[in-house]
Amino acid sequence: MSQRIAIIDLGSNSARLIIVEIYTNRAYNLIYHQKETVRLSQDADKNQQLQPEAMARAMTLLQSFSHICKLHHADKILAVGTAAMRNARNGTQFARAIKEELGITIKIISGEAEAKLGYIGVINTLDVTDAVLFDLGGGSTELTLIKDRKAEKFISLPFGAVTLTERFKLQNKASESQLANLDTFIVQELDKIPWLKNLGFPLIGIGGTARGIAKMEQKRKNYPLLKLHNYRTSSIAFHSLWQDVKIMSCEQRRKIPGLSNDRADIILSGLSIVKNLFEKIQSTQLIISSCGVREGLFLQYYLSQNGQTETSNNPIIQSTHNTLLSYHGNTTHAYHVAKLANQLFDDFGQLLNLTSADKTLLYVAAVLHDVGISINYYDHARHSAYLVENARLFGLSHREQIMASLIAGWHHSSSAKHALNKIYNEFLDEDNWQTARKLALLLAIAESLDTTQMKLVEKVTTTFTNKQAELTLTNQEPIPLELQSIKKHGKWFKKETGFELIIS
Repeated sequence: MSQRIAIIDLGSNSARLIIVEIYTNRAYNLIYHQKETVRLSQDADKNQQLQPEAMARAMTLLQSFSHICKLHHADKILAVGTAAMRNARNGTQFARAIKEELGITIKIISGEAEAKLGYIGVINTLDVTDAVLFDLGGGSTELTLIKDRKAEKFISLPFGAVTLTERFKLQNKASESQLANLDTFIVQELDKIPWLKNLGFPLIGIGGTARGIAKMEQKRKNYPLLKLHNYRTSSIAFHSLWQDVKIMSCEQRRKIPGLSNDRADIILSGLSIVKNLFEKIQSTQLIISSCGVREGLFLQYYLSQNGQTETSNNPIIQSTHNTLLSYHGNTTHAYHVAKLANQLFDDFGQLLNLTSADKTLLYVAAVLHDVGISINYYDHARHSAYLVENARLFGLSHREQIMASLIAGWHHSSSAKHALNKIYNEFLDEDNWQTARKLALLLAIAESLDTTQMKLVEKVTTTFTNKQAELTLTNQEPIPLELQSIKKHGKWFKKETGFELIIS
């Protein structure tokens, strides 16, 4: 039976609720998300106590979250409290009050446990090998050294965007001396971490500051996608942003496109932490992850329920499979077409000047080429293109996901109307279009070879002679419909390859 899991993350600056449904086929899908600013750590450095006003705000918000969980029939609530609650002497007392009043058990987690959950959320949703992951919250900053996709080092620093803003009084326009004092403090703290220096690894950012950087960058560049996860920006672009923001007043910051009003007063300290991480690590790239502690908490639960390890070696394969199941696709047909497409790629890859990355795109498009049937069988290729474009596919860059969408939508014909979608022209150059057409051709042939969806063609191999490409099909039964279907692609095949298509 299906199950709904609610995840609550009560942080120093904000609180979030997500509800994820796990279907009977073990696919999962996010069905609800709510985020509110709570400022639980506000003035918490007074006697190391959570203040009554802050606790009252949090309790009211959690009451709303509890009501939402009931409305959505959540079967289980997993809730964690982070820096604000673990650093306050009355944090445990507040957790008890929440339990008594609302029946929600808030688990106050250590900095290392928080860093590990962030790592689980990231490593299962990004295709990275080596990186430094930072989770920059309101009251703490967790750092994780990732080498060969494994978490080698964890550390939790007891400061974040809210606490530094209050300590250095950065709510409004900051003076040069204030920023210099902030820099000195952050540098001294980072100098205590010997494994950070001069790594040259990309930075991966989790948290509101990281998302804010991405949103501001995307507005500055008129970025055509409303997608943050796996958005990448350079150290040069970041420093340009920093130079502009650091001289603004809070009122001016509120008007920055992409920056939310409730973050305008604390963004300077957050950006300063990121700036110093860039310099300490000698990094040239920042990757934004919209998946962090909440997703890590869900995946930790989900994977343990399925007897799997906490980290995925291949987020692309895992998320593609989850997407297929979420749309109740024909898994037998989808994976058989993917197998035949892979065989064709092995034969045609060098001839068509394709790369191993292109092979991955073909795999994703092949597995998901029919998911549009969940909307409407007629014109389902166009629907598939839309769903692939907007699916939560992890491990692909934004450009790669757009290409996979284009390929999936072309699996019937090279003249499909979906290719008129303006997002393709905004993202893809002429080389990308040529590659997509070649991969779509291979997918169209593979799909034709399983027209009846009965796996009648077990294998396909190709030999090239005198401008002819001869496909040798291994089949145990007659395949009249498959042969009829594949012949329709003869002209397209010759146009892309220069070869005449022969079937034996």
